[in-house]
Amino acid sequence: MMLLTLAVATAALALPASRADARSAGPAVGIAEQHPTMFASPAWQRLGLADTRYLTPWDTLHDPRQLALLDEWMAAARAAHARVLIGFGHSLRTQELAHTLPTPGEMEREFRALRARYPWVRDWLAWNEANSPGGLTEHRPQRAAQYFDVLARNCRGCRIVAADVLDVGNIAGWVKRFRRAAHHAPRIWGLHNYTDANHLRSTTTRRFLKVTRGQVWLTETGGVVLRRTYRGTRVLHTYRYGLKHAATATVQALRLGCLSRRIKRVYLYHWVAPTPVTSWDSAFVDGRGRTRPAYTALRRWLRTAKASRRGAPARTACGR
Repeated sequence: MMLLTLAVATAALALPASRADARSAGPAVGIAEQHPTMFASPAWQRLGLADTRYLTPWDTLHDPRQLALLDEWMAAARAAHARVLIGFGHSLRTQELAHTLPTPGEMEREFRALRARYPWVRDWLAWNEANSPGGLTEHRPQRAAQYFDVLARNCRGCRIVAADVLDVGNIAGWVKRFRRAAHHAPRIWGLHNYTDANHLRSTTTRRFLKVTRGQVWLTETGGVVLRRTYRGTRVLHTYRYGLKHAATATVQALRLGCLSRRIKRVYLYHWVAPTPVTSWDSAFVDGRGRTRPAYTALRRWLRTAKASRRGAPARTACGR
């Protein structure tokens, strides 16, 4: 993907005036992050964000290392009074388990135990990136629907992200098959729309809105600084987008949340850059804790959204 100019970015970010007026403050914004150090970061605290997301293997309770990481993260999140969304993914215990889906019964047992461990959590995500090419549920939306049914059945009154999907080519067909298989009516859908955000467009996000009903949460999105693809341990491609591009794409991700009143939350990924960067970097601070241009863009957006909610019509986040 080529680094787009600011002029192109500005044009791509434009929204119809009527839509912008209707969503002047925009959806709630949160950070998806796996490291609890975020909660102690003065830069994160200055943002005043309440929402955050954590992904954990479905069998975390049987994995001492993953359980310790989850407990540490959850303790930090609760101390920070964060509203937590927990999502599930494949096992990390062994290579064999990593390529094996749990049965609905196994998922139910593990989910009930996690609910008992963290009874204060009311937001759950059934399966991360369920339509991902090469993923365990890419060709099994029916199994992903069973996981959603398990969560819906065992967490009455909770907010359940029914299907959490990537903005890739199979999205419409996959969602339709999932919807037919689910016994509970999905009330919240999740979307990772990195492609729209970083190509400064809205194509797949709009398509997703057309094939779903109910709330939509952009459960993972943001501006990419660098990513690598691998074949085994060999690097196939390195894509260097840069810090300025990441800031522009971050604003685009936030503005995509203005496309519809149905979009209620936007989770930007992630907080701190890994050292060294292996496969992915879309962070707001570098490995030394220094803020990046994307952080400045996010903070400006949040200030404007706050002003909008206070009734300052001349300053609107979605309508700028």
